[in-house]
Amino acid sequence: MSTPQAAPGTRSGPHQVLLLVYALFTVAAGARSGVQLAIDPGRAPVAYGLSVVAAVTYALGWVAIRRASVGRTGFARWMLWVELGGVVVVGVLSLVRRDWFPEPSVWSDFGIGYVFVPLVLPVTGLLWLHRQAPGRDHGPGTMVTVHRRIVTAFRVVALLEAVSWLGLLIGMFFKYVTESGEVGVQVFGPIHGAVFIAYVALTLVTARLQRWSLPVTVVALGCSIPPFATVVFEVWAQRTGRLAVSPAASPEGRREFTAAP
Repeated sequence: MSTPQAAPGTRSGPHQVLLLVYALFTVAAGARSGVQLAIDPGRAPVAYGLSVVAAVTYALGWVAIRRASVGRTGFARWMLWVELGGVVVVGVLSLVRRDWFPEPSVWSDFGIGYVFVPLVLPVTGLLWLHRQAPGRDHGPGTMVTVHRRIVTAFRVVALLEAVSWLGLLIGMFFKYVTESGEVGVQVFGPIHGAVFIAYVALTLVTARLQRWSLPVTVVALGCSIPPFATVVFEVWAQRTGRLAVSPAASPEGRREFTAAP
């Protein structure tokens, strides 16, 4: 029996980002539902139960995206549609049946607690699967372009992470120092959380693409904790060439470069 071969382009940067985000959301949703059920399971059983469903869905989504890397896209497509349907249905229910949600679930209000990432994630996955259709160009030039986009996304998210920290610090000032309200914390708290997840995921993918050493990767991840440190790291990485992209940087480009006369 023949072993399934990887579909062209599926082991790309976007594929790795999807795997990381699904893994992070599996842990986040699972931990959230576990804590909620352990502390007070009777307070919001519907919402807590739906958080468990979300965690299981993200775990199955991770498996589905992983299987797609060897060309088995059927399960991934099915799971992504199930996930999208779940977010939409729970989002509508949370609006029309508020009494079922005294505490929010992961998918309440279409994932507003995670800055709508739960709503965007399955759509992004479906678009990624669409790009794997036969006949699309996945040659070295295309992979270098994807590589460059991943690095650019890392730089943008590093800046956004610092901006979200600024908004959160301002909100904390008004909440704890002037005691004039907590709107800023309520707004920028979820935003900062979502950008933090995106930064961690993109850092791991970029570190692999750029072949960063383990100490550099650890420092990059650690910079997500102190305010504004991600910008400092991004500037340093850019100046030291750790964010440079060339045709020889990707595996495809290196093979092509080596084979050239």
